[in-house]
Amino acid sequence: MEITNLILIMKKGGAVMWPLYALLVITMVLSIERGITLFLIWENHSRMHMREIEPVLSILDLIAMIAPVIGFLGTVTGMINAFRSVAEASSVQLQIIASGLYEALYTTAFGLIISIIATISSFILETASTMLCETEET
Repeated sequence: MEITNLILIMKKGGAVMWPLYALLVITMVLSIERGITLFLIWENHSRMHMREIEPVLSILDLIAMIAPVIGFLGTVTGMINAFRSVAEASSVQLQIIASGLYEALYTTAFGLIISIIATISSFILETASTMLCETEET
């Protein structure tokens, strides 16, 4: 039985996994920081302007949009590697193709997971900030 951890997944996913991992870290840091901030606002019965929250929500929305695209880029590079290996091999074996498919599937799944996390986090933070923050009156 193979033990799978984040580092092993990163190695199997190839080079495209590193920007995806960076997006995951950014998503988690921003979500936790804004969540703590909103919790402290709620606990202290204070107010914050919505304009202070919106940049973080915009970043999370951007990550939710680009993470799947970067994941699909990993799919394309994985397929290129798979077909290159087939072209260079004297005889075609399933193991040759499987390594490229591994890379393709891991990056796609990871990109989609990051997008889901960023979307849910953005929604929760936006809902909480709507209840706790003041909006600009024009």
